[in-house]
Amino acid sequence: MFALVSKRLSAFIGHRELVLLFLINTLMSLGMNLTNSLWPLYVQSLGATVLQVSFLISITGLAGTLLRIPSGVISDLYGRRKIIVVSIALAISPPLLYTFTSHWEQLIPWGIVYAIAFALYMPSRMAIVADYTSVETRIRVFSIMNLAFPLGSLISPTLGGVLENVYGWNAIFYVATALYIMCLVPGLLLPEPPRQEVNEREEHPAAGVRLDLAFFRSLFAFFLLNFFTGLGMGTVSAITPIYLIERFQVSTAEVGLFISVGFGLTTILTQIPAGVLAEKVGRKRFITACFAVIPVLFVLWTTVKSFVLLLPIQMAINGLWSMTWPSSLTLLMEHVPITRRGVASGITQAGIMLGFTVGPTIGGYLWETLGTLFPYYASAIFFALCLPIVPFLKEIKKTM
Repeated sequence: MFALVSKRLSAFIGHRELVLLFLINTLMSLGMNLTNSLWPLYVQSLGATVLQVSFLISITGLAGTLLRIPSGVISDLYGRRKIIVVSIALAISPPLLYTFTSHWEQLIPWGIVYAIAFALYMPSRMAIVADYTSVETRIRVFSIMNLAFPLGSLISPTLGGVLENVYGWNAIFYVATALYIMCLVPGLLLPEPPRQEVNEREEHPAAGVRLDLAFFRSLFAFFLLNFFTGLGMGTVSAITPIYLIERFQVSTAEVGLFISVGFGLTTILTQIPAGVLAEKVGRKRFITACFAVIPVLFVLWTTVKSFVLLLPIQMAINGLWSMTWPSSLTLLMEHVPITRRGVASGITQAGIMLGFTVGPTIGGYLWETLGTLFPYYASAIFFALCLPIVPFLKEIKKTM
């Protein structure tokens, strides 16, 4: 296993564009997780209730959801590198502007701009990896590239908790702004992806119309799967920091450490093994196995009365979810034409963002009406609904 991992890392490091993209992803993740991981607690500190926190996260997430598909189309038309640079530039100002707010409603416009920045970034970030790689190496590169976001999740929540405890909330946003400014450097150095030949069938107008109908139908299962996983994680993501503080009376720094280990460290440890295991047992079978266990873990979450014992359950949930990423991304990119990778990424990203948009409101409503444990029961149901969708994911290898 170690020899295989070393071989994959060596091949990855030999490609300058992949190294630059990894650096961009890492810096973007550091900034995003620094601001977002403890965001519910910051909003609550400005006078918001749990339901109002959930509403704010949903309304800003809606902007990101609505732009996912158009941003994918723009990526295909104007170039993924340009869109990545624009998204980095857009991400710079919102964290800085957060420092001038005194009430939670004032965060809405800046939160929307922030969501737009990542709505532009994510589809291009996913599609450009496929542009740089071959079919044979794609799942391996995705498994390595997916380490970047967990790396930010490992460092930033703990750093954010410490910064808040020592210097206050504004320090978090100053550091995030500096990270995005630094991110512009590798963004500007990133080379354009190699030009690919377009399939003749795609050049013919009549064939293009037929392809549109078949194309969108074929993506429906991917969209639906992402929607339910987004609901599953989004229903509890906004309330978990509040849940930890109210149930276990822990500090902001301890919440940050919980998120860092529970998501960041876990997903770093799982990404490369996820690609290896999926290649051995089959990608769809592997995705099914991961999703089958997650609902049980969410139910188990509600029975745990110790902060320390809850951490392994959080690690298992996030670990299993993140292990499906390389397989689902590879299935998607193998399935779509080269010239439509951006819009395909946008459609599937819209699915998961729609789940993350609706989920917080569901979680906040269940919290305030039925009790603090019911959002976790709802997440278990949403992940169980993923299981009948997986068989409909088409596994088609195309020669492009």
